[in-house]
Amino acid sequence: MKLSKEQVGKISAMILDDIKGKGLVVFKADEGTVLKKIADVFTANLLAEDALEREVEEILKDHAEAMDSTRVDYRRMFHMVKQKLAKERGIVI
Repeated sequence: MKLSKEQVGKISAMILDDIKGKGLVVFKADEGTVLKKIADVFTANLLAEDALEREVEEILKDHAEAMDSTRVDYRRMFHMVKQKLAKERGIVI
């Protein structure tokens, strides 16, 4: 995961504060429960992105020889494949 648990916690708290400050929702649960849910969803998304990146690396490894022979930029191809798979799977990155 690219962010530490502390960073996820701080970002989640900022999201909660922003939602509260704008009065966008009325919470049916206490703020601690809402904060935990925000952090859980955020963490799940980060883990899904990590798994997606590992899968992209495997796909590109399988095609490394063809990429080398055509001089395709690895980082550009990585980004393109990652974006395509994320869109297909509904993963927000």
